[in-house]
Amino acid sequence: MKKKLLVIGLDGASFNVLDPLIEKGHLKNLAGLIAGGARADLETTFPPITAVAWSSFMTGKNPGKHGIFEFVRLDHDSKRELAVNASFRQGRAIWDLLSDAGERVVVHNFPCTYPPHSLNGLMIADFMTPRGRKDYTSPASLLSELEEKFGPYRLHLSQTYAKGNVEAVLDELFDELEYKAKVTEYLMTRYEWDGFFQYFWGTDRIQHELWHITDESHPRHDPEEARLYRDRVHAYFDRVDEIIGRLVELAGQDAIVCVASDHGFGPAHKYCSFNIWLLQEGFLKLKRDAMTRLKQTMFNLGLTPELAFKVIKKLPLGALRPSRGVSNQPGASNLLSKLFLSFNDVDWNRTVAFSKGNYGQIYVNLKGREPNGAVQASEYDSVCETIVARLKALKDPATGEPWADQVFRREQIYQGPRVADAPDIAFLPRDMRYLPLGNADFTSNKFMVDAFGISGCHRMHGVLIANGGAVKPETRAAGARIVDVTPTLLYLMDQPLPGDMDGQVLTEMISAQHLEANPIRMTSQPSADQTTEVEFLPEENEEIIERLKSLGYIG
Repeated sequence: MKKKLLVIGLDGASFNVLDPLIEKGHLKNLAGLIAGGARADLETTFPPITAVAWSSFMTGKNPGKHGIFEFVRLDHDSKRELAVNASFRQGRAIWDLLSDAGERVVVHNFPCTYPPHSLNGLMIADFMTPRGRKDYTSPASLLSELEEKFGPYRLHLSQTYAKGNVEAVLDELFDELEYKAKVTEYLMTRYEWDGFFQYFWGTDRIQHELWHITDESHPRHDPEEARLYRDRVHAYFDRVDEIIGRLVELAGQDAIVCVASDHGFGPAHKYCSFNIWLLQEGFLKLKRDAMTRLKQTMFNLGLTPELAFKVIKKLPLGALRPSRGVSNQPGASNLLSKLFLSFNDVDWNRTVAFSKGNYGQIYVNLKGREPNGAVQASEYDSVCETIVARLKALKDPATGEPWADQVFRREQIYQGPRVADAPDIAFLPRDMRYLPLGNADFTSNKFMVDAFGISGCHRMHGVLIANGGAVKPETRAAGARIVDVTPTLLYLMDQPLPGDMDGQVLTEMISAQHLEANPIRMTSQPSADQTTEVEFLPEENEEIIERLKSLGYIG
């Protein structure tokens, strides 16, 4: 009998959220999958960034091999920041490998799949598709087929939290979820498939925007807001669970089922701006012209985007919400960057290092690599070691304890031919309620401020739930990593593993009898793609980056 594989990606799911809900009688279908199968806390990529983690999930490779380190990447020719897309990713995804083996696959919305490519089956790309484009399905005719049946395709989410806007956030999330549920059921029943890969984005968005609604210990928790909306937040997770139950039913009782997430979740209490820290430590320098000096004076007085955000947030403007970021793209006309201190005011000829991205990754301003590099190659190691030492010496102002938990130079955590594109230094706080940011807009004049945008942020451990086939019931696997998921699923589907993968088969989750009867097979054939990178039009690139900023995905 031919095997079937159903993979469900729940963005941002973690057991610290799922388990308490299950204990209270929610999420009955997930509870059943766990009870009859295996579970593991799934360690994600360092740091826990969505685009990076899902790329490692689908390829079984660390970022040093697949080449995605953030939602954006510096183009070394144009020296511009480019929004990443599927063509930037090196390494064939699990659905490509199954397709190559003759299996029919359906891929629905997984991140970093735009532009879609042809395979033995169907593909619908992700939210990184530029607005207005209609070329995000393969075959191209699939989009019109779906829209004729279900109406305009729900590809993007845009609602973000502000006082009085909770209902709109939830309405959009439920609308997108119900639409995707209909499309998914249609695809599962209309088309033949051996591997079905279904992604749910809303489980991430609802936690970013509304974590404080259900977390009574959160400093932004409002009991009245919680009274009005807590049950509806829980109802969202219950509805996701109902849809999962339906997909498992449609897949059939003999299907192998995998539920996985790209990272976990927890509260965000503080924002920690590492460009402020680099400015304070003397690694980042400002211009000395009159306009920059005026902005710096305003900055020192506390006239910052943080203040503007708080003022606008209190105005009774309904859906009008301030942006959470300021563009640092060349020629950006963002009003805040003109009024307030931003990367436009940095003196790059004197700057040693800067930070960008959520999680505050640090880049040395290396001559020959950065657009206006100032650090000579001979000084690079010394600069890195000095910054690492200063990070390790950084103290939590509230406790006096070391702020950083782990600090790495890139070679310590990434391996492969794309390491040169990685940030030079990556780190995580000891207290993950403190979200590091690489803001380009000097949001506040303080290194650490109360979080005023998202109220929830990522954690290093997501979930892995497996059920069916040779999966061993009632198993808790230890040490599972996100790069291990694809090798494990390939093995369960009787496929050989490409030898260049970093992940391993999670044998602890598989029955001993099956392992003995079916030795793991390796192939020397690499899973690398020789793809030509696709670039967005400048206006499309800027639109995607601004959208990611507004959603809190990049600083």
